[in-house]
Amino acid sequence: MAATIHTRSFDLRYSDMDDRGEATPTALLGLLEDAAFTHCDEAGWGVHRLVQAGYGWVLLRGGLEMERYPALGKRVTVETWCSRTRLFYGERDYRIRSAEGEVLGWARSLWLFCSLERKRPVPVLEEIVKAWAPEGTVAGNMELGEVDFPEALEASASSAFDVRRSDIDTNGHVNNVNYLAWALEALPEAIRRGCYLASIRGQFKREVTYGSMVKAALAGPDLEGTMKHGVFASGPSGSYLAAAARSRWLPRAAEASALDRGAA
Repeated sequence: MAATIHTRSFDLRYSDMDDRGEATPTALLGLLEDAAFTHCDEAGWGVHRLVQAGYGWVLLRGGLEMERYPALGKRVTVETWCSRTRLFYGERDYRIRSAEGEVLGWARSLWLFCSLERKRPVPVLEEIVKAWAPEGTVAGNMELGEVDFPEALEASASSAFDVRRSDIDTNGHVNNVNYLAWALEALPEAIRRGCYLASIRGQFKREVTYGSMVKAALAGPDLEGTMKHGVFASGPSGSYLAAAARSRWLPRAAEASALDRGAA
């Protein structure tokens, strides 16, 4: 049985853009999240039903690879499917296409199915597995292995934020997209202006809740040109590594921005 592929199209908004008129990585992750949300609904186990039944999905690891970022006003289509499940885990894959069908990027993610009351993993419901029909096809070639960041480098953190109520999702902790936004805040302006995010792979270590303070730290690039990111949080029990990521940045082509090109 072929995996069920859910397709959803989005018209990019002004609020999704960076100062070049191209969609930001965080905006694209938000679209992936929305597509996954409606795919869950389609399977009969949307977020609201899951919460009412006492279940939830927690993102453990994920990655995004982009060939090109779409511009203001363009329509993009997100294809998403569950590629694998095993006991407590599910893998969700994504493909991002332009309105013309060009593949702009790929994403992969590993999720943990758990009991909200017990805060412990539980087996993925058989009804969900049957509806999604995972059969092993993955997007791109990104591995979902461990990602870490040296805790000794917390002192190098250059950005700090207070967690707002608007950062909290239906599971009662910080929404996944915010971790990426925080991690990228520590990036030097020279890299931000002269390069684009070609790929990023991250791992969530511990949840962050309302009232915490978070700090973003950065290391690299290493010999392979990889930047390492750490997001640290502090609460009543002290400071801890909440998330870690590795990113790869490539030089921008010597061309006008999407705004100068008229959002071409």
